Amino acid sequence: MRRVLVDHARSEGRQKRDGGTPVPLHPDLAWIDARPAEMMDLDRVLEELEQLDERKCRMVELRFFLGFTAEETAELLNTSKATVDRELRFVRGWLYERLHEG
Repeated sequence: MRRVLVDHARSEGRQKRDGGTPVPLHPDLAWIDARPAEMMDLDRVLEELEQLDERKCRMVELRFFLGFTAEETAELLNTSKATVDRELRFVRGWLYERLHEG
């Protein structure tokens, strides 16, 4: 899902430079309302997180891009719901710091 959103953001940038026909997202993804630049920044920071801790990055993808519950995420990652909740609290703060630097 993250790749779909990043590709869509990139296509928006190409459209501004007359780089082809835009491909609309599927109607089921209408809840995504991020500007292309914001999506690219988020992807950059998530790639950084993935290098530091791949499991935390998967948690973000499962919870916030795919809409899994904390329980479903815990089951898929073979951990407890409490661990998912705790690590996502940390990651949200970390992401906020990285996205709002400078």
